[in-house]
Amino acid sequence: MKNPGSETNSIRTAVALQPLERRDVSSFVIAYLLLSCAIPSNLTITALGSVGRPSTLCGLLAFAWWLLYQLQRTTPSRTGSQMVRNAMAIFLAIALTSYALAMLHGVPEPEASPADSGIIRLASWAGIFLLINDGLASQRTLVKVLRALVMVGTGTALLGLLQFATGSSLVDWIGFPGFSAATELSGVQSRGGFVRAAGMASHPLEYGVVLVAALPIAITFAVTDHHRGWLLRWLPAAIISAAAVLSVSRSALTAFGVAIIALVPSWSKKVRRRAMLLAIVLAGALYVLTPGMLGTLRGLFTVGTADPSISSRTSAYTTAFGMLANNPIVGRGFGTFLPDYVIVDNQYLGILVELGVTGLLAFLGLILCALAAAWRARKRGTDPASRQLPQAVLASLAAIAVTFAFFDGLSFAMSANMIFFMLGIAGALWRLARTEEPSGVDPGPATGPPPGRQSNGG
Repeated sequence: MKNPGSETNSIRTAVALQPLERRDVSSFVIAYLLLSCAIPSNLTITALGSVGRPSTLCGLLAFAWWLLYQLQRTTPSRTGSQMVRNAMAIFLAIALTSYALAMLHGVPEPEASPADSGIIRLASWAGIFLLINDGLASQRTLVKVLRALVMVGTGTALLGLLQFATGSSLVDWIGFPGFSAATELSGVQSRGGFVRAAGMASHPLEYGVVLVAALPIAITFAVTDHHRGWLLRWLPAAIISAAAVLSVSRSALTAFGVAIIALVPSWSKKVRRRAMLLAIVLAGALYVLTPGMLGTLRGLFTVGTADPSISSRTSAYTTAFGMLANNPIVGRGFGTFLPDYVIVDNQYLGILVELGVTGLLAFLGLILCALAAAWRARKRGTDPASRQLPQAVLASLAAIAVTFAFFDGLSFAMSANMIFFMLGIAGALWRLARTEEPSGVDPGPATGPPPGRQSNGG
């Protein structure tokens, strides 16, 4: 005969072990994606200033949600070591230490407010990272979120292609009551006689980050979603690829190449042949529809220091290293390396100046841990299909990491949101790989469990 008290305790334990997904974390994460990429990235709530971006507030809400859950739960998570989350904790600890020391020693007045807002933005990025890392409760919900990323990337690419074709921003009219523009949208720029689209981003480089983040995922779904028609499977990947190539951006093209190279090991010979054929078709279409584009793209990599964008980067390095000499260990404080001083267009150098050697090592360690997590999740796959998605996440992260060497990505909301989003995805992928049976990409539309229902993972 069962003990009623024992049965009640078992039910309570099961409820306590339910992950954050019981309130549909995936829907919240998708809303964050839309707030990040589907409205102009320069719009902020006027009363809140630079921290009033909707995505920033959403990230802070995610952090509060995660913290409240951790305070309420009464049992350990039992998910084993989470190296990505541990690496994030180290990076945040160094950033807070740098901030505290900067405030203790005193900072110039122009740097005080940026330092405060920098810590708030870090909390927001940490919030969405933690919610994704700990809250996605199953492979199915993770796939649901990644499908949303592909949709957002495809929409961003379509808008960019329209901007390229029309030479117009198309989004400069968008505004909301109570919102104002923190910075002016760059709109469309030109290089080599061709339009550089920016989508909803404030800069073409930021736009490129969204494209290269979504591209490997889109290609993987195209390869694995056999229940869909050929056109529906490959159209998003083709649109994003075309937009990335037509972005006329050296960093986007480099990241595009990195993403493809990282994906190739997971492809069968048949897929590689199809990819080669598709690349030839796209190159031919590019040559016919945009005469002179191939020569312009080739010139981006052969111009050398004659390109003003390259010479300005290299000339600023001396100034940056001179500022680092004053605080080489923990830096001068996150957010205090202002564009008014010098623009280095290299986020890693920016972190080195703001958080010192320890901060740069921690940030690089965070990225490497996320890449390792995706790689280890791939190794746990039992068949080619189950290895595709982890490889795609690895490729996406690697591509984003490359772009950060070409511009100060954490100063732009869309690109900063995207890297922490993908870091969380990598952490969740590794956690789920250990708590669920390995499986391939979901063959059908991914839908999360309804609120209140317990999921398999977590």
